[in-house]
Amino acid sequence: MLQAFNLSCTKDPRVGPLFNHVDMALAEGEKVALVGRNGVGKTSLLRILADIEPPTEGRVVLARGAQVAYLPQDFDHGFAGTLLELFDAPTYALARAASRVGLDTELLHAPYPQLSLGEKMRGTIAGLLAAEPTLLLLDEPTNHLDIEAKAWLVEFLRTCRESVLLVCHDRAVLTQVPDRILELTPKGLVSYTGNYAAMLDEKRTAETRQSREWEEHRAETRRLKNVAETVRQRAVKTGKKPPGNEYSASAKPFYEAKKARVEKQAKAVLKRVQRELSDAPEKPFEHDALKVEFPTLPLRSAQPLVVRGVAKAFGDRALFDGLDLTLENRSRLAITGPNGSGKTTLLKLLTGEMAADQGEIMWSSDAKVATLSQARDALDPTLPASDAAGGEPQLARTVLACLGMRGEIGSRPVGNLSVGERTKVEIASMILRSANVLILDEPTNHLDIPSLEALEAALARFEGVVIFVSHDAEFVSRLATEVLALG
Repeated sequence: MLQAFNLSCTKDPRVGPLFNHVDMALAEGEKVALVGRNGVGKTSLLRILADIEPPTEGRVVLARGAQVAYLPQDFDHGFAGTLLELFDAPTYALARAASRVGLDTELLHAPYPQLSLGEKMRGTIAGLLAAEPTLLLLDEPTNHLDIEAKAWLVEFLRTCRESVLLVCHDRAVLTQVPDRILELTPKGLVSYTGNYAAMLDEKRTAETRQSREWEEHRAETRRLKNVAETVRQRAVKTGKKPPGNEYSASAKPFYEAKKARVEKQAKAVLKRVQRELSDAPEKPFEHDALKVEFPTLPLRSAQPLVVRGVAKAFGDRALFDGLDLTLENRSRLAITGPNGSGKTTLLKLLTGEMAADQGEIMWSSDAKVATLSQARDALDPTLPASDAAGGEPQLARTVLACLGMRGEIGSRPVGNLSVGERTKVEIASMILRSANVLILDEPTNHLDIPSLEALEAALARFEGVVIFVSHDAEFVSRLATEVLALG
């Protein structure tokens, strides 16, 4: 279906390649997930495979008759028309594809900006399916999908006849969909047979074996060096004159020969040390541990947020009416519901970005709020990451480094970063604000799994209030103390 040979990608020659010497093949009907840390080049690899951008080196070969469809990570096109106008496909084909993704066909005629991000995602997938491709390249397709739509997508990907290569950080999807997982690392592409759980088992086994071999090698090298030093000292001692009257000049050749024999033994041991060093197993690669911690100002109020009788509608479409809510200190409120049910709108009401039609929202006087935007577009794209994060520059760089963004990454403009890296810059900005109320819109989107798990643990330790929207059932079950279900 598709083969790639010796692919490499270099965005900035001063920084070096994102990845090098990538070889891969996708078989007909195969379902493969591509994983890796934020910024390692997953999106760039997908764009090269989709023939949207050229590789720095290497080539991609597509089977005759194969047709590729690509779903970008940034699917919010800024388009003002309708979905029917966005995609060059017959209306009946789009309508049929929309029904497959669970999208109301009436929304094909709705202005694109009025759709929720989840509806835009499903509409974009429908546009891809309308062209009847043989290979789907999907960059984080589960972002913004509600639980029902995500369940549909999982079932579709498992059973569809098309070949699929998807970038994904959703642990549940990685467990249910792929036949094989490719991990893009700084050292290249590694293939694991089976799903995410099988990959973790195989990695743990390999890492344990590699660590054991490395430690055994180090122990043997130390032992041989000690033996060589002992023999060398014995050679020096052997060549010295015996004390007192025991030395005879006629015995000098004997002592010289004895010294030579011992020195030869020492050289033989040193040669073994050199062979041991040259045959050393590869040292286990350890990623820097991510350190996410939200410092907080004390929140003295027992009830930092009270919502009474809030209503919001857009035209004839009422999102909610008579909404009452009271949050106590250290609450972890998860807001869930189908796409379009008003989750992001409610967050905007709470932060004052949007006004309610009626009712009141009361924050305590000592509440200090920090937010994570759904579209990850809250920061100036022209600023370097360390400046956009805010605060003292060196402290900002330190916080970014704790999130895995070390070195020159902090100097790159926000607009040049991957969406996962932009997410980390926004999280760094939240950390630097020392807020006691965190409002996060789909925080699990775009984050690689190690970063997601570090964020999950940090939010559990946070001393203030956390309000978050999420469709990640595992994230909600681990973190939420209460759930507000809309729709």
